[in-house]
Amino acid sequence: MMNAGKKFTIYLATGLPRGMREVKIDQWSGKAICGPRNAIKDIIELPEIESGACVYFLIGSINESGLLDVYVGEADGFKERIKDHDYKKDWWEDVVVFVSQDGSLTKTGVQYLESICIERLKEVGRCDLKNSNNPAKPSIPREDVSGLEMFYENLASIMPLLGYDIFVQTGKTSDKAAETLPEFTCKKSNGKIVAHGILLKDGKMKVLKGSGAESEDVESFKTHAYWKLKQALLKMGRLEPRGDQLVFTDDYIFDSSSAAAAVIKARPAAGPLEWRDKDSKTLKEILEREISS
Repeated sequence: MMNAGKKFTIYLATGLPRGMREVKIDQWSGKAICGPRNAIKDIIELPEIESGACVYFLIGSINESGLLDVYVGEADGFKERIKDHDYKKDWWEDVVVFVSQDGSLTKTGVQYLESICIERLKEVGRCDLKNSNNPAKPSIPREDVSGLEMFYENLASIMPLLGYDIFVQTGKTSDKAAETLPEFTCKKSNGKIVAHGILLKDGKMKVLKGSGAESEDVESFKTHAYWKLKQALLKMGRLEPRGDQLVFTDDYIFDSSSAAAAVIKARPAAGPLEWRDKDSKTLKEILEREISS
């Protein structure tokens, strides 16, 4: 049975893919407005930006750790807040603002969204958060929490469409979809280091908590993009030394099977050939079989 889909509408306000964009989802009162730093003047003149409460993201470039710099904030007057950021912060390049088109988002509501976004981005570890603290969740009536959690799920779905794949969907639908997929292993040639992973429906590879990884890097790997990711995972404590290997301290979702295999084997690696199922069939063989069946 297929999961229920969503219809997204992306409007290119200037006709440019990387210019000012607006994103809506059918039957949702929320809306995302995104644009580069030089589009701020046009963004703050939009009626919903001038008058409503919002949660926003300042996005920088990929840093030396191989992750995007990201700052999460909330405002009940974004025009003045972004002027302050524009003056004080010089690292950010793009901004994404989430508002409600019907004015239903309150100051307390965006404070809640800011708090859970920061909390979940730290848990996921797919960006380098520039926030210095994690604001506490405000007191929210129980009947309002489900609506704000739905707003968050839509927010997390929109960000990758804008080019910022920093969230991981963790709703019940996504969990059930993942459970139907086989578990794969990625081993060193001596078989001593074993990692377990699940290939997700969107092609990402979830490496499971307790999986092992090689601690000694092949020299050529130190100039590879995934070496930076490995260093970031070590810095965040998602990988930690245990004996003669590294161990994943929690589940971690990689953008691809190759990214996961490279970090695990500490060398450039082709994921479709490195990951195998319980019958020792490679991921490549399984995918080819699905195509031909």
